[in-house]
Amino acid sequence: MFVKRTKVKRGGREYVYLQLVEGYRDERGKVRHRVVAKLGREDELKAAGQLDALAASFARLDPPAAGIRREVGPLLLVAHLARELELPATVDRLLPRSPRSQLGVGELVVALVANRLCSPSPLYDIAGWASGAAISELFGIPPQLLDDDRLGRGLEAFAPHAEAVRAALAARAIERFGLDAGRLHVDLTALRMTGAYEGSSLVAKGWAQGQGVGRQVRALQASSAEGVSLYLRPDPGSAAELTLIAGALERLRELAEGSNGGGPALLVCDSAVGQPRTLGQIHRAGLRFIAPLKASAGWRSRYLEEVGPKALRPLAYVSERERKLPASERTRYRGAVRDWEVRDPVSSEAHRFRVAYIHSSEEEREVRSARERALAGAEEKLERVRNGLGGRYYKTGRQVDARVAQILAGPVADLLEVRTGTRAGRPTIGWRRDAEAIAEASRADGVYALATNLANRRLGAGAILARYKGQQVVERRHRDLKQTLRVRPIFLHKDERIGALVSIVGIALLVFGLIEAELRKRLAEATGAEPESMPGLLPEGRAAKPTGRNVLGAFQGLGLTYTAEGIVLDRLTATQRRILELLEVEVPWPELEG
Repeated sequence: MFVKRTKVKRGGREYVYLQLVEGYRDERGKVRHRVVAKLGREDELKAAGQLDALAASFARLDPPAAGIRREVGPLLLVAHLARELELPATVDRLLPRSPRSQLGVGELVVALVANRLCSPSPLYDIAGWASGAAISELFGIPPQLLDDDRLGRGLEAFAPHAEAVRAALAARAIERFGLDAGRLHVDLTALRMTGAYEGSSLVAKGWAQGQGVGRQVRALQASSAEGVSLYLRPDPGSAAELTLIAGALERLRELAEGSNGGGPALLVCDSAVGQPRTLGQIHRAGLRFIAPLKASAGWRSRYLEEVGPKALRPLAYVSERERKLPASERTRYRGAVRDWEVRDPVSSEAHRFRVAYIHSSEEEREVRSARERALAGAEEKLERVRNGLGGRYYKTGRQVDARVAQILAGPVADLLEVRTGTRAGRPTIGWRRDAEAIAEASRADGVYALATNLANRRLGAGAILARYKGQQVVERRHRDLKQTLRVRPIFLHKDERIGALVSIVGIALLVFGLIEAELRKRLAEATGAEPESMPGLLPEGRAAKPTGRNVLGAFQGLGLTYTAEGIVLDRLTATQRRILELLEVEVPWPELEG
């Protein structure tokens, strides 16, 4: 069956009519054609939008020929979790499908989420990827409909509803999988962009730690203690960290309400919020927090005056990466908790917070090594100055003083005593380490301060430290966002499309975290112990602890084949079969025998 174009001349004009034609063989075995349906005039169908609708309908009905293969990979897992989260239905409830649309926004979002988890591609190549993947077989989405124009328009339609969709999916994940949103690990990251982006209010120049100033989009993320990303919101690249965190407090409070027995949520944050103004803002919002204090909060002087090293007591905390090490090789922690009276700069209200002063032997070792490297580097630069005295660059004392000021501008400013002068018309220089200043600077080596407003005063320094150390889960998700799911590069220019795509990648990150968290939980339930490793997750069949990345990788190469009897799935490996069994994923096709 095919569509036939028939040209008809009438009144000096030429018209094209479309007919649905069926091929058949007559009684003598000859191939004949007969018209099944007259579809109408081509230009009228195109003007009414019916031509695209017909093409989409044929695309959904046209089965591939026998022998055609499709890449399945981790799409089995993605399809399962999309159903569990009611992903397409949630989107379609907020964005009802137009009668004239050939692709619903819910289908578009599912296709983009699947692509990010299986084979991240730019919009212009989504259709090419989908044509070789089992998108039609598992989601009922024809690859021909995933062209970049249609995807772009869908992103614009999705953009105003992205926040509501994220909230609904997070609530569904909490309800369906029993996630604990009572403790959220919150952190900001920067997504660096290339290109001009003139006139964009979303892509803007801003500063990011370790990256300096550049064009970027800021992204605030909140992950559960299990490592599932429940919230990810794109924000302007020039926005201040405090503004972004303040703007998300109400949403984070709503997110945790249904998961903490009605109690306030605990936000575990990084040092970006570690100052009285921001901590007071979180406290006024009815949330609890644990956050490392910034040096500008003055915690170092309070520690030296009110606590000191002798007041610190050993803590039993052992990090996960050190549990298999001998006790002598593990990081040793000591700590003490003290009250902290602080005046809210906004409301002028007095708050009584608590501060856990934590000393880490590893941190102390690293800080002292960094100081020694900085001193040695400064002395090496000063030696080069001395060797060049009277030469091209250091002819006068003023030139020498200018260079010395540059060298002492860093962390060694108060730790080196440098003397410059002139002798017989020639500049001179000498220096020595200030032992007293170095000793004073080292008094708080390895110590950091964790502020909290947790009401339970029985929580000691060890319990506060253990909760804070879970912050690495959101940092891992930042890495997965940028590396595994490849949120960049973004070949888009409209702010609505950029924001919508980042939000959809955030939904993919939610699914990614659920794969990891659920498999670990099911494996622990099956073995009766905390899972250490699972065979076959790494190349050459090596065992590893399940992560979202290695679980997705375990399904690479899995495909299906169309046969005369129907679809046949490649033979599953033992690892793939075990993962599907633990996650209770139903395989929709029979496996290849043998």
